[in-house]
Amino acid sequence: MGHKLKFVVSDLHLGAGQTTQGLAPLEDFTASREFIAFLHEIGQEGERDEREIELIFNGDLFEFLQVPAVDNYDPTQTYPKEAYLNSSEEASIKRLKIIVAGHQEIFNALADFMHSNEPQRRITIIKGNHDVCLFWPGVKGYLREVLGASGARVSLLRFADEFVSREKIYVEHGHQHAEKMNGYQDSFNPRSTDDPSQLFYPAGSHFVIDFFNQVEPERPFIDHIKPLTTLIWYALHWDFDFAGRALACFIRKTPALVVSDTNYWQKNSIAPTGSLLQELEDEVQRQKLAERYKTDTAFRQAFHYQIQQYLDDASIDNKGSNPSPPLHVSDNPLQMGQINQQQQRAMLRRAAVEVAEREKAKVIIFGHTHEPTEELLSNGSIYINTGSWISDLSKISLNMWEALFNSAALPETIPSALTYARIDYNEDEHPYAKLLYFKGQTHAKKAASRPEKLAEPPSFLRRNMRRFIRRFGSDHS
Repeated sequence: MGHKLKFVVSDLHLGAGQTTQGLAPLEDFTASREFIAFLHEIGQEGERDEREIELIFNGDLFEFLQVPAVDNYDPTQTYPKEAYLNSSEEASIKRLKIIVAGHQEIFNALADFMHSNEPQRRITIIKGNHDVCLFWPGVKGYLREVLGASGARVSLLRFADEFVSREKIYVEHGHQHAEKMNGYQDSFNPRSTDDPSQLFYPAGSHFVIDFFNQVEPERPFIDHIKPLTTLIWYALHWDFDFAGRALACFIRKTPALVVSDTNYWQKNSIAPTGSLLQELEDEVQRQKLAERYKTDTAFRQAFHYQIQQYLDDASIDNKGSNPSPPLHVSDNPLQMGQINQQQQRAMLRRAAVEVAEREKAKVIIFGHTHEPTEELLSNGSIYINTGSWISDLSKISLNMWEALFNSAALPETIPSALTYARIDYNEDEHPYAKLLYFKGQTHAKKAASRPEKLAEPPSFLRRNMRRFIRRFGSDHS
């Protein structure tokens, strides 16, 4: 057994967190106690076995897309989309301050976890598509301040723009290898070409801001299923009105995909009165579409062919190609949703095979899909997807999906998977990894309608006492 040990987690999506009013309306992370216990457990192992530990956050540690850039955050207030669109360095720091205030116990635990004395404990943060704001130096600087990662502790916190590739280990969030709508032309420098003071947001990020942020308070489960196309297909089966609004927003955010609706519908002799987008955005026409979709099998089949032309952009990889065979479009939306999930898995698996060959990596780890996976590749390398630490809907039954759409609430019976990758080393310092589930404490997702109330927030001095000690005192953790 080597003297080093690595742990990889992804997709915590820390948002505005807990307030005096309870859980913030767009917050998905509720496993604070479990994650703190996880940090304590792996830290104890390092101390006990005298092993140097690196904890790697593999993207989407923070949910910048669902935190408004405001000075005095009020969870009871509805903020305009402009408050989420501003991605400047100043606005991004405002968001991070709200995230820190909402998850102070997490940041305290992370600061305590880092350890400069032997055996050292370090943290590496890779940015994903939901926390691309980590690009800004000011955001990294504030995070260093919060975690006390300066002076003798500066080397304990590292940032990676896209991936970590060393020691035959490759770790990347995965959105650059998955669907094009979440990809960046240059993830190392994601600034907008039109305005370098702002970051480029792909279509998927705009969809989160324009659609998810508006409807998630009433439907807290909607961003727990990946990819987005699967959500739309599932919704077509149980809630056509919701699916229609989501699809309209998707088309608006991906204008390059728009094909001639009129020509398509006329070709199939079942044309609605206007373009598909117009039909979907008009409440009365959307209801008529819903009735016809429910009762007319031929119409439903043609409708599926039509929308698949739009959704294909979310089914091709970020290189703009799709090596998978063309989809068989059926009249069953649930089947279509499951096929889209299989496509996304296949994209990342193909990427893992390519990375193993290119980087000579023995361990390849992605995140992004929220679906935990462990697979041995043909060359002997191990591919792991670390899933997420928010409620896991990747394996729930269709009956549960029906209950979600009917109740619009996330029941407490759906737990977070709490998955992570553990990387050990043999005596020759070669890495080997496995996917594990943290079982330290029982965790169940709190229903958004019954958020756990917190005590009055601690004073400024109490909130910052550890930071002062880390900055001006020695590391005795």
